[in-house]
Amino acid sequence: MNEVVTKTSSKFKSHIIYIFIIVIACGALYYYYDLSVKYLNIINDKIIETNELKTNLDEMNQRYVDMVSQIEMSENDKLFLINNLNDLMQNYGIKVNEVNELSKAVHIDDELLKKYSKYYFLNENYTPSSTTLINPTHTLNNKEMYILTETKSKLEGMIEQAARDGVKIVVHSGYRSFEEQQKLKALYIKTYGVSKSNQFSADQGYSEHQLGTTVDIDDGKSGIVLGFEKTPTFTWMQNNAHKYGFIMSYSKGNDYYEYEPWHYRYVGVELATYLYNNKLNFYDLDQKYIDSYKGKIFD
Repeated sequence: MNEVVTKTSSKFKSHIIYIFIIVIACGALYYYYDLSVKYLNIINDKIIETNELKTNLDEMNQRYVDMVSQIEMSENDKLFLINNLNDLMQNYGIKVNEVNELSKAVHIDDELLKKYSKYYFLNENYTPSSTTLINPTHTLNNKEMYILTETKSKLEGMIEQAARDGVKIVVHSGYRSFEEQQKLKALYIKTYGVSKSNQFSADQGYSEHQLGTTVDIDDGKSGIVLGFEKTPTFTWMQNNAHKYGFIMSYSKGNDYYEYEPWHYRYVGVELATYLYNNKLNFYDLDQKYIDSYKGKIFD
């Protein structure tokens, strides 16, 4: 009997121990499960936070890109505006220059660049706007001679530069009025006859001298003769006159008058240089083209 009780008691203790172990195991499992769930929740939360952070970073990056694009666009717009402003300023400058040229041209005598010599007629009442005495040291026998005021500095500057280069230029005649040309032509007709005088002397009203922009010159020795073309003065004039706005009006082979190597007319530096560079004669140009230089004649 006691043996049976002892066996039963041992079995009961064993069951209690198993139950206790099971309870402890279940508790441990629950604890670890609960802990796992908490960690999983934390991990999920971190994943969510990470995703939200990534989303925020993506949004911030996009905003940055957009902002940079906006900045770049603004710079492009600015560059566009600057270029347009430069174009406008350039066009404005061109228009201002055109207006200035037109303004100057309006106040410049239309006659100064006309092709006389059987083309245009200056009437007996025409006189230059103003004339100035040429320095007598530059004229033949220190005679009083006049030239259009605006061309005085060009003429005397040319003569003085020639002197520095060892070349002498002497002015034989400058401005001649309608009446003076009439008297001179009458003298030539009396001396040489009508036919001969017409070959080298203009009638009154057709002479470039009446403009006040024309001079006859020589070297102080040869005189107003064809032999002048063999002098150093003539050679110097051929190479340098254009720099001061002067041209030889009647070159060899011209259709207007006999060759006059001593006869020089002021037409402005720009036009004279154009003629020189292109080996052209003033009277060979179209009058409309010549007139386009009027506003620059005294530059």
